[in-house]
Amino acid sequence: MLQRYSECAAPDRIIVMKNEVYRLPQTHREVQVLSGIAWITLDKQDIILQTPEKLSLPPSKNSAIISALNNMPLILAVW
Repeated sequence: MLQRYSECAAPDRIIVMKNEVYRLPQTHREVQVLSGIAWITLDKQDIILQTPEKLSLPPSKNSAIISALNNMPLILAVW
């Protein structure tokens, strides 16, 4: 059985502090919250993810913008 590339590759880890925003490179299309609460905006849609939720982002010409919603650092795994 074939596996998608993202399931084989090790994810990058990103830490987003309070009052910071992170522009997710378009090469990364999957996000999992390892700690904290994420606010993700893509194509004028807002998505809230909590630990340990995972999201596959739809294809887009735009980059997703990610920020932390609480006072704790947001730790993400991205593929």
